[in-house]
Order: sequence, then C-alpha cells, then structure tokens
Amino acid sequence: MRTMNLPEMQIQNASPDECVKIYLQRLLAADASWPHASIILTAYLTWPNDAERRNSFVATYLVRLSNPSDDKTSTPLELFGGIGAVANPAFDQLTAEISQVQRKWLLTADIFQLTVDMAFDQRIALRRGSSISKAIDLCEVERGLPGHSQLRSAWSEFRDVAHLLAASAYLAHVGLAQDISADEASILKAIWIAPDAVLALACGLQDFGLQPKSIRKESPILNPEKLWRIPATHKPEKPFIIFRRLTEAQLIFLNSRRAAKKLREAGTRSRRHLCTEA
Repeated sequence: MRTMNLPEMQIQNASPDECVKIYLQRLLAADASWPHASIILTAYLTWPNDAERRNSFVATYLVRLSNPSDDKTSTPLELFGGIGAVANPAFDQLTAEISQVQRKWLLTADIFQLTVDMAFDQRIALRRGSSISKAIDLCEVERGLPGHSQLRSAWSEFRDVAHLLAASAYLAHVGLAQDISADEASILKAIWIAPDAVLALACGLQDFGLQPKSIRKESPILNPEKLWRIPATHKPEKPFIIFRRLTEAQLIFLNSRRAAKKLREAGTRSRRHLCTEA
C-alpha cells in the first residue's frame, strides 16, 4: 500500500459545491494556496511510478524557492552561477515533461470519471457493473478522442493517481466558464489553485475505486497495492462522491454495446451446441 507524503493542510470542504466555490474564488483572485502541497501533488501525478524523478522535481523546486542567489558566500560553485545553475536546468527539463503528459491526464480522468458515472446512473443496468473497459469504449466513440490503444496506454500509465486526476479535472471543467484565457480544462491549474479542494473531492473517488465490485466480488477498479492513497489526516470528515448524469448518446451506446455482446454470446453458445451434436 502506498500513501502520499503531503505537508499539513486543513481540508474543510465538506461537499462538491464547497470545493467548486473555493476553487472559483481563488481562480478569479489568481490566488494559489498551499504551494508546497501543489508541487508535491504535481510530482505524484506526473511520475506516479518514478520516485527518482518525483524527488528531483520537488527538490529543485525547493532550491529555487529558497533563492540561493541571496547567499553571498564565495565558493567555486558560486563563480559558475551557484546551485541555481544546477537546479534551474533540471527544473526546466522536468517541467517540460509535465507539459507533455497533461493530455494523458485528461484522458485518464475521463476514463475513471465515466466509470463512476456509470455506477451511479440508475437509468441503466450494466452487466457486471461499470468498468474501465466500458469507459474506454465510451471515450473512444466520443468527440474524436484517441484510439483504443492510446486510451489504454494513458490509463495504464496514470491509473494509480486516477482519483486525483478525476477530482482535478472536475474542478478544471467548472473553471473553464470563468477562465476566458483557457482553451481547455487544466488539471495543473486546479492542483495549484486549490489542492485542498482536489484532495477533498478525490477522497470519495478513492473510496469508490477501492471497493470490491459487488458482482461476483471482483477486484476493485483501482489497485489497492499501487494506488497513491490520500493520508487519513487529509480527508474530509465525511467523504463524498462526485458523478455526472450520462448523456442520452452515452446511454444509447452502452445499451447497443450490451445488445451486441449478448448476440456474440448467443452465437458462441449456438456454435458450442452444434459442435456437441456433431
């Protein structure tokens, strides 16, 4: 089991509406709170399975934040720009990696959020319940999203932080209406402006993802051993779940998918029966 190492924070948001409210207030005021928590969350999201790069990113950020140029001590290192000359290029390189993965973040967030949405929409009864495979199929047919292999790749790479990505994306999409300079939802912006709200929203998603599926007691959607869990000290008193209402197009697709699968299964049974008779 893996638990994130986060600085002390006050998680006071007790509902999705409160999380949205605090995010929008800070967004309009351009107020970034809890910068140390934000940088650490960013590191976990970018390199969930690469501790060396996570540590390097956080360490170089802290070096830059300490403003080493204030140290006037004359040393050989200072003659060549000081420790900042080492930290700045490293930080820039790691920051470039963050910009490259943000598209995958949004795909992973959408896959997981759709899995939650399917589980809570009472208008449809899915065989064996909601699943990542159903969510990926939905993503593939909607709005020209990348193909199946790209969606699978994004999920495989970032599934251990999917609850955090989905929570951040939820806030980011809400903020699009207020942020006229943005052309798409920014998970990174949500992490930097309201990490406390992100954590509050992610707690309920984490609990959902770790529950064994009720049908046939299948494994949870999220891997209990590899998931980056939110510390107990950073959870709201009563975690809550965020979910969206499926669109009519999504319901139609899921129903057609279910019907197609029944036809395939019926065909398989028929072929087996013929083989038995022969």
